[in-house]
Amino acid sequence: MATERYQLAEVLAVAKIHPFYNPDVDYPPDADTVRRLRESIDQEAKPVLQEQPLLNKKALYKVIERLTHDMDPLNTYRQSSYMSITGGGSGGIPMLFAVDAYENRRQRAQMGNFIKLCGMIEPGDWVVSTHLAGGFYRSLDLTTEIMENAGATVLSAGSYMPPTEVARSLADYHVNVLAGESSQIVQVVHHISMLPQDYRDRINLAKIIYTSEPLTSPQRVFIQTILSGVKILSFLGSSEAGPWAISSPDLTGEHSLTSISTDFVFDTRSMLIEIVSPSDLSPIPLGEPGLVVQTSLQRLRNPLIRYNTGDIGSVHPLPDTASAVIPKADREHLRVLRMRGRDHRFSFKWYGSYFEFDNVDALMHTKELGILQWQIILDKLETTPQSTLEIRLLKRSQDGVISDDNLRRRIEDFFLILPENEHLARIVFVNDLEEFERSITARKVIKFIDRWNH
Repeated sequence: MATERYQLAEVLAVAKIHPFYNPDVDYPPDADTVRRLRESIDQEAKPVLQEQPLLNKKALYKVIERLTHDMDPLNTYRQSSYMSITGGGSGGIPMLFAVDAYENRRQRAQMGNFIKLCGMIEPGDWVVSTHLAGGFYRSLDLTTEIMENAGATVLSAGSYMPPTEVARSLADYHVNVLAGESSQIVQVVHHISMLPQDYRDRINLAKIIYTSEPLTSPQRVFIQTILSGVKILSFLGSSEAGPWAISSPDLTGEHSLTSISTDFVFDTRSMLIEIVSPSDLSPIPLGEPGLVVQTSLQRLRNPLIRYNTGDIGSVHPLPDTASAVIPKADREHLRVLRMRGRDHRFSFKWYGSYFEFDNVDALMHTKELGILQWQIILDKLETTPQSTLEIRLLKRSQDGVISDDNLRRRIEDFFLILPENEHLARIVFVNDLEEFERSITARKVIKFIDRWNH
């Protein structure tokens, strides 16, 4: 399969006639229009990326919502597309981000080649993947295909396979790589820790590949204590950008247990990263932290240009340690993104999904729910380093207000509480304000308490 990337001039040209960037345009261009546009572009031109305004999430989602529900036959957004859920935690009808189906397959092939180039996957690797599938989520088929493209043999366990069966499969099939979202990884490793020693001796994991939310320092220590000598790796992606960066100690050194950031290596032939100031959105020098802004050179039909991700990070040169792995011809194109995570002023993360405070507040103020006061507490289990979510609700009882059971279901749907994570979530109906945690001085209810990150 061809692993074509696009030129910046091509991506910027499509943006001029795309509704993501031009409010006067109704629908994305069709394939013939894109082809003619590419043929007309001066390949010697040197476009200035910074002349394109930043794209923010709210503006993008507003256009996506319109295009998703527009049934006009001319609406190319709904045609020949790979669809993945975006806007997790927004409530209501899930938002679907569309990517051209062929572009998506090419990007998976490119990511597989990149993982192979970086030495994350090697010939002979057998992988069990516990990623999520179903309910419109595509994590399992995405990660499976990427790792197969890199040369691995993959067993798709999925998130519904119990840890007992996952552990048995690791032993029975001589698997050396466990892949999954970070919470699932911790859950499986915790189960392994409780197995008899003779059973544990049959499990020989050399690598852990996690996705979604970062592993915390206690989680890393826990994993490496149970699985002595295991290498912890990761790759990074989103609905909007797809998979595009990897984390490996072979390239950037061992992760510091005192650091709150994770180093990811990316290829500037596939993704351009800018760092801008959170206050005035002005460019920030190399090495300084700020908002991460993405421009994809792998998406053309629905381009992603100067997209403000809301993440905080900084860009750095590829360290010399990577020269032992990466060929010289490729090293000049690679950079390091030191990812510090989402700007916590606007959102929080639980079980791999971000929840924006504006959306949470809007849900809690929905009239029919009858919520008088609410509180969210991120905490951790005592037995294993996994994050927990507790939602406390004070609700009025009167006509026009939904029942407690229906409210519970609404809250579970909003916060993506599923069978595989329900043991980590708790919804509590309280009777008065004394059952909330409040500030010491003014005795105000603290809407969000984060014990997980502090």
